[in-house]
Amino acid sequence: MFHLFRANVKNAIVASGQVISYILRAMNLGISFDLFRLGMQNRRFCCFALAWLLIPAALSAQILSVQLKVREARLFGITGQRFAKLEFSNQTRIMPLTSENVNGGKYFYFLLRPVGTWEIDPDFIQEEMPKLTLQQNDKIFQIAAKEDIARDSAGSLIMLGFPKDLKPHQAFFAQFRLADSTVRAQFEIPQEYWPGYPMLMDALKATERAIEEKRYRDGIAVCEQALRADAFQIFPQVNQFRDRRIAFFERLQGQALSSLAGIIGSDKQTLKEKIAQLDQLKPTFQFVLDSLPSVAFNISAADSSVGRLLQYASITIAKSRSMLDSLQLALDDQNVRWIVEGSATGKNGNHYQYMIETLAYAFSSMDFADSSRKSLIVAIPPEMKARLTKNELEESYTTFIRQCGDRLRQRAPLFPPEFLNNIRADTTSFSLPYYSMLKAVNDYFEGSFSTAMDEIIHIFRRCYEPELSARFDLMRVYIDFHQKGTRTEALKFLAQAAAEESAGRDTLASERYQDAVRVAPDFAYASYRWGRFFAHIGDNIRAQTFFQRAYQTDSLYLSAYRDSYSLYRKSANYKTMIDVLTRALEKGNDFWEINFNLGLAYYGDGDLARAIKQFERALELNPRNYQTNIQLGLAFQTAKDFQKARDYFNSAILIDPYRADAVNYLNKLNELQKNAR
Repeated sequence: MFHLFRANVKNAIVASGQVISYILRAMNLGISFDLFRLGMQNRRFCCFALAWLLIPAALSAQILSVQLKVREARLFGITGQRFAKLEFSNQTRIMPLTSENVNGGKYFYFLLRPVGTWEIDPDFIQEEMPKLTLQQNDKIFQIAAKEDIARDSAGSLIMLGFPKDLKPHQAFFAQFRLADSTVRAQFEIPQEYWPGYPMLMDALKATERAIEEKRYRDGIAVCEQALRADAFQIFPQVNQFRDRRIAFFERLQGQALSSLAGIIGSDKQTLKEKIAQLDQLKPTFQFVLDSLPSVAFNISAADSSVGRLLQYASITIAKSRSMLDSLQLALDDQNVRWIVEGSATGKNGNHYQYMIETLAYAFSSMDFADSSRKSLIVAIPPEMKARLTKNELEESYTTFIRQCGDRLRQRAPLFPPEFLNNIRADTTSFSLPYYSMLKAVNDYFEGSFSTAMDEIIHIFRRCYEPELSARFDLMRVYIDFHQKGTRTEALKFLAQAAAEESAGRDTLASERYQDAVRVAPDFAYASYRWGRFFAHIGDNIRAQTFFQRAYQTDSLYLSAYRDSYSLYRKSANYKTMIDVLTRALEKGNDFWEINFNLGLAYYGDGDLARAIKQFERALELNPRNYQTNIQLGLAFQTAKDFQKARDYFNSAILIDPYRADAVNYLNKLNELQKNAR
């Protein structure tokens, strides 16, 4: 009968969509025809669904009992033949039978009932019952357990248990041995009673829900779990999970293709939104390409339907990548065009000034030790990063940095030419020489060391930020190294010394610094670094000795002058401060920092005239410096020239209205003048 059922299902599978619709309506099932019409697009999917609908009703109609002759007719017809019925059951005889109750006990259970008027008695159990066995393939199963004789409305009966080695998903025979023969009857247990059937049905229903709810990835996961489950391998439907899995991949890809078409055709989404959505789609096509073929599930790329899906996935991935590249280029251009085009006084004026200042800090933070480096690593202070975020400039900044990194790897100039030209045109709008800073970095990594040196001198002339000046002073050291090429061993010792110093091994660090000075006695950088080490450990006498040696060896060594001046300033040794900075000026270091610090030294020494002269020279070099105006105001206030003092305090306020220093000094000046009357 089961073979007949399977044949009927096979014939039903080829029915048209309208026939399926009729069946669904007739059976009054809560499954929409639209789902099956969708399934008809993939025949495997439709066949699977229809077979699932018909199986439970057909299998329930099968008979789960057989009749066996248990005694031949005796001589003279005194005693006639006897027959018994063997019924498939469960340990508790609860009806209806289910997969859970027939597989839940220690054995597989059967009920033996007399057919006719005879009754089971102890003699039958003792003498005849052992003749009953089950046979499956070549294996004989004896009765493993039996209960007492019982009765129900149909008469006497006895429950028998057979070993669980019996496989209910395979046909087997009940047989009874008579005197001259053995009678047999075949059992075929419907699959609804096989172990694992409820879980199989749950998995089937889960795939149906996944289709209805368009959760295709979940459906794939259910199919794969079912294909891996050993308990499901006995069911013919397990092959349908393989077909259903392919159908889920097809629908998943179709869904992604539909989304892709929507992105392409949309004129309401921004470039950024389109890129984000394409990025979300790419893994879907890659998932189809990577995961659809499977040796474990016997799904080959050579299968026509699988190959077609893989081909679509490959083509779509390539097109998506090309589209992403195109959109990203357009977005990058949109993000950085305003930076490249410049205009410190245009509609993006404040943002442009913020950006150029940030870029100057970023690119001056690069490691200048290797001018041929291929990767771009930069850093900016936390407050600058916060300012970028606050003004929604972070994306433009990161895009610009990334593009510069790409150019560096391609051995192209670090910056686009129009970028530097436009900064140069706006250079008077900036408080610091940002054009020279960025131009110096660009020239340095291009190998144009002479032009980079020229820009460094421009930086020193106007720069009032010691951190930035120190960075370009280090670039100057490495330019000297590249031009002379004789400091390699000294640089190795300096690197070792820095490592020892960082580890707190001061003795070893000092020895390595000494080695660097020994192998390169005319290398000012080695002397300067050893001086910095002594200053770090508090040995100011030795620190001053090596700072002096550094700027005597290299008369343009701004950092050495600065650190020497700073040590003397701690002890208020103004005369010596004046000597150091006067020497710097004599050697051609007519820079803002030298003049400003010399003005502080004269002011501390009580020489107002010379202090004002140096402050005024510093202001000539950089009129945009807030602190220079403050110091000139204080100097003229001390000299009782209150009007000039007021003018300089007001100039400071114009430079930075939000700083409190100038306002506070101006208030004090007003009090001084008031009390002087």
